[in-house]
Amino acid sequence: MGWLQFLVSYTTLTLGILFFWFFNIYLTEKNIRTGTRYIISYLSTFLLHSGTVFIATVSEGQINPGSLIIYSVVGTLAVNTIILIIIHSDLLKHKKDLAELEIGKLKVVNLEAQKKVLLQQLQPHFLFNAMSTLKSLISENPQTAADYTVKLSEFLRYSVQYQNHELVSLKEELQFTSDYIELQQVRFGNALHVQISIPQAALAMKLPVFALQSMVENAIKHNGFTEKKPLTIDITFEHTSLRIANNKSPRAVGKTSGTGLKNLSERYQIISGKTPEIAETHTGFIVFLPLLEP
Repeated sequence: MGWLQFLVSYTTLTLGILFFWFFNIYLTEKNIRTGTRYIISYLSTFLLHSGTVFIATVSEGQINPGSLIIYSVVGTLAVNTIILIIIHSDLLKHKKDLAELEIGKLKVVNLEAQKKVLLQQLQPHFLFNAMSTLKSLISENPQTAADYTVKLSEFLRYSVQYQNHELVSLKEELQFTSDYIELQQVRFGNALHVQISIPQAALAMKLPVFALQSMVENAIKHNGFTEKKPLTIDITFEHTSLRIANNKSPRAVGKTSGTGLKNLSERYQIISGKTPEIAETHTGFIVFLPLLEP
């Protein structure tokens, strides 16, 4: 084979590969079904190969076995197959990236929906009880009623101000939860005991908004307690987690759904990749909320 023939063969092969690339990309962009796209691609490859062999044969004046080897069907189809595999792999990666992007968007939407559900569950029931308590305080103890109103306004201000936040500092969440606890203690009196022990160094750490308050609310909601058998809630810092522990005295209303804790776990997972840990015995219930670096 002379240099001229080699150059012609090399150029023809290069142009053929470029044709395969652009033609397959064109078919892919047209969103043709995979099976149909492959049939068109291989059929076009075969026709192109046949034309190339014909041109090579005519140029040499006779059928040359060497030309048939250079422009072999097997080799041409193999090149096209490799190109199809590369394009298909890239297409799958692109679809995967789009799917992951959509999943990320759905997670954010789900997170916002969970916060709204949390607020909707918190406010109506809580406000009904708060207004009933305030009504009785106004006639019994006006000064206590005034203090109660201030705490209630601070609690509602926080719930509105931070409802669009994902994370808040432990200091902010503690203040919000403390307001909630004080409001509940006016209602329940000595039947509710809450102890908080958090080091100053931990107050800058982060956690999902309403996380601590919702756990205190769950303890109050799911337990029956009196002054003789009070509900005790301990909130402490342990390693890199917030520990919320309470004694158990379940209300006689059947098994609880656990939706609140489940929603909180999903929010934690979306925001940080971590989830709360639960330790439960016959007499106590403990939740460990992971704290995140500021």
